[in-house]
Amino acid sequence: MQNRTANSKQTATGRQQAQPNPTTQQPRAPPQMVQNMARVTDPKHVPKDIRDQFLKKIHFCSQPYDFNDDTKNVKEKQERSQYLQELFDLLKEPNFVTNLVVPHLDLIIEMIEKNIFRPLPILKKTATNGEIGMEDDDQLIDPAWTHLQPVYEYFLQLIVNEQPDVKSLKIFITHSFIQEFLELFDSEEPREREYLKNILHRLYAKLVPRRKMIRKAINDCFYTLIHETYKFNGAAELLDILASIISGFAVPLREEHVIFFKTVIIPLHKVQTCQFYHEQLLRCSMLFLSKDPTLATFLVEGLLRYWPFANSAKEVMFLNELLEVLEVCEISKLEPLIPKLFKRLIKCIAGPHLQVADRAMCFFENDYFLTILKSYKPFTFPLLVPVIAQIADTHWHKVLQESLNALKTILKEIDYQAFDKALNTKDPKYLYIIQDAKNQKKDRQKIEEKWKNLTKQALQKNPNFKEPVVPYSDTHIVGEHNGLNNGNITIL
Repeated sequence: MQNRTANSKQTATGRQQAQPNPTTQQPRAPPQMVQNMARVTDPKHVPKDIRDQFLKKIHFCSQPYDFNDDTKNVKEKQERSQYLQELFDLLKEPNFVTNLVVPHLDLIIEMIEKNIFRPLPILKKTATNGEIGMEDDDQLIDPAWTHLQPVYEYFLQLIVNEQPDVKSLKIFITHSFIQEFLELFDSEEPREREYLKNILHRLYAKLVPRRKMIRKAINDCFYTLIHETYKFNGAAELLDILASIISGFAVPLREEHVIFFKTVIIPLHKVQTCQFYHEQLLRCSMLFLSKDPTLATFLVEGLLRYWPFANSAKEVMFLNELLEVLEVCEISKLEPLIPKLFKRLIKCIAGPHLQVADRAMCFFENDYFLTILKSYKPFTFPLLVPVIAQIADTHWHKVLQESLNALKTILKEIDYQAFDKALNTKDPKYLYIIQDAKNQKKDRQKIEEKWKNLTKQALQKNPNFKEPVVPYSDTHIVGEHNGLNNGNITIL
């Protein structure tokens, strides 16, 4: 019995060893067309039958199929994949590329256009998801991607190949081609966007005569994002390309590049979906500042102008970028922005969100920022000291309260007399920034009483007087006393 068991185990083991490992890739035999080309003695004279076979395969790959339904045209799709692989293998032989591919570039580019230029499928809800940190676990994959990927790979290798020269390619890379190509960047399939990025980057590097046209088309794409659509899936990939382009700009920067920085890079911060490409945008911004540090003040002004409202995660991103940009600024150039800068920091510190307040406090740990603070003491101390002194005693979070007390100590050490003078001011000018909602409501009631008295006086003098429609009321968020902290709105 034991011998039978042992024999059966040996037999099973033998069967397992005899079975081929499915993960091991067997060497693929060269396609028929490649084998035929290998027999050609003079690559400059390609036989007519091989040329006709090549053109037949290109024409076959140009045929449209419904790739979203795997049950349709199964045989044709398999044959198409095989032909694309054969066309791809031909690119590995320089002689064949020169004498077979380059003469038929028009048909090849047409085949690529018919495959990739298409209405983009909607793979998920089109509603803008403005919240950072929201997970997209239910993202769908484009069912057509497995059939599109070989075409993209072929296009990429065609451009990388040295045989198709600039003169041959630039004829087909027209303005309309670039426009349609850029529209594909809005695809929700990340792998497609990665291929698009690599192809466009290679085209820009290879086709020097088309560089200005490509840059202008990218600019137009971003103008549409900033002023019209507010959502574009490929913004991060395009900014990746721009980062490489910006790093190659000569110094001093040309006027068109400075205009691009002011009209595209800075306004891109205000887009609602900025968080999805902020990392790439920051890289482009810092590359520009490395070329011309004087642009830093324009970026600081833009950040303060487009500061996010009711989006704490985006505020943290802006604070990180603001501190990084301030370190590049010349202190003397910052004077016009100092009031806005410190008011914004105080609002962040006194705000209800802990992460925003904590990140704003990190500014005071930066030596260069403290130098800015010291350089403008006549303004910064009257603004900072009364506000910091009050919230250091009343802040709801213990850890931040300790940090605020430490900041008080730092301000005292910088200039004790200025600190004491600002602290003892009778009517601090900027204390309204952290004014309690109840006190604001009292102020509003006082102003309402003044308006009622004026209305009574007007009615006494003119019985036909009609009470004016005020630009704010208890139900409208308009006017000085109708902000989110007017006491009528609960912030959750």
